[in-house]
Amino acid sequence: SNTTGAAATVNLSIGGVSAGKTVTLLFSNGTASAAATTPSSGVLASPAVAAEPGLAPVGASAAPDRFAAAHDRMLQEQQKWAAWLHQVAPHATAAPDAARLLTKVSASPAVGSSRVWNDTFASPAVAYNTTVDSVCSVPGGRNVVFWLDPNAVSAGNVKAGDMAALNTAYCGTGGGYGRLAALLGDAWGPVPAAYASQLIQDGAALQDINVVVLNVPSSTGWAGYFDSGNNLLKTVAGNASSNEALVFFINAGQIKLDRQFVASTLIHESTHMINFYQRTLTRNTNHDTWLEETSAMMSEDIVSPAVLGGYNKIGSYRLPSYLQTGGAVSYITWPQLSGPNYALGGAFGAFLNRRYGLALYKQLVTNCNDGTGTGQVSSYACLDALIKSGGGVSFADEFAHFGATVFAKLAPGSISGGRYGYPARSDSGYTLGAIDVSALTTAVPAPTALNSGYTATTHTYQVDTVPAGKTTYVRNGVSVPANTTLLVVVQ
Repeated sequence: SNTTGAAATVNLSIGGVSAGKTVTLLFSNGTASAAATTPSSGVLASPAVAAEPGLAPVGASAAPDRFAAAHDRMLQEQQKWAAWLHQVAPHATAAPDAARLLTKVSASPAVGSSRVWNDTFASPAVAYNTTVDSVCSVPGGRNVVFWLDPNAVSAGNVKAGDMAALNTAYCGTGGGYGRLAALLGDAWGPVPAAYASQLIQDGAALQDINVVVLNVPSSTGWAGYFDSGNNLLKTVAGNASSNEALVFFINAGQIKLDRQFVASTLIHESTHMINFYQRTLTRNTNHDTWLEETSAMMSEDIVSPAVLGGYNKIGSYRLPSYLQTGGAVSYITWPQLSGPNYALGGAFGAFLNRRYGLALYKQLVTNCNDGTGTGQVSSYACLDALIKSGGGVSFADEFAHFGATVFAKLAPGSISGGRYGYPARSDSGYTLGAIDVSALTTAVPAPTALNSGYTATTHTYQVDTVPAGKTTYVRNGVSVPANTTLLVVVQ
């Protein structure tokens, strides 16, 4: 690592190598600021074989990228409501009396009951007629109600067994929601008095968690979403379309394409719902977009395999997709249309899960005092502190080793010391499966140009192959910008 205030130039000379060995120079800016200069790989003394061009990830679909923009928009809505609640709390009107609160919650509806739900992603909101397909219980006393748009069945998007499979994955003591609630807390509960006149309430009966499957148009850009505006009352200005319920919406067409993907999406969106209550409301904290999304994908990495027979969206989609970017993705600068950022965040979250187990993941709720309020820190500072408290060096150090794992395509255990790769790990009854990056059929592409500079939390790299007849690898004039890292992997 270059810990000085100026770029450093180094000459690399590595002996004992043989023809065909791959040498990866991984440059990592793991800081929260752009570097003043960009890295340079210098000059190779003996020209080597160039890296092969990238290939499309086998088995990966465009679905994660296609849905990223829509999901990002809903997260922006959630942050809007969080900011509004924190702003109005000091001036909130008196809380509703207990008798009125009790009328807000009814017993769970019976199978076959009807309800109109507003798709609040659409603008203006679109109403859909639905009926109850099934009702199940989850630990803590809540029920989950699965609502189905009958047009989803007639269109062939939802078939026999689909809804039952989602129910099985999500419900009961060993289902996805119960597992998440045990790790992170319930999705709802007592509402702070400052917010009571703006939010739905538990009463004698607890609020149901509603999963609403809609037959939305095929052009719809979301697989599923949670909109925290539905947790607010219709009487809140600008929120007349609120469903006044704990609710997730699922795109029926995505069930037809990949039911496992949808079931994992439920775990992802449930994390957002839990974070909204456990962090925004009860702790008055709020992750930046990049950490909020990373935490939800960490949930998918931990919980989804346990309830979906080992299925893991991170290994199937996120990790191959990040490899295919060629780097030059600024992790903490999370833009709209941010498919590459989702890929990076999911892959890094899974890396941290295997490095620190479930402790760091759970502390993102309990120990992260991030936000814009007095005394609060940035989300970057929060994650950096959690890594250090868990025995790590820093965020920047983990980010560099993660980058080397991906772009050098390292197998678990290929480098001793435990700081590289995705090894299997068991923790608190969960098994985090090993991910062998070297086995991915995606080739390492040529690095993407740093057209926006060496931005915060960004990787780039150079890959060389030692040519025939050479036993020493030499690169001269390699430039490492101030406060950034260079890792060299020979394999």
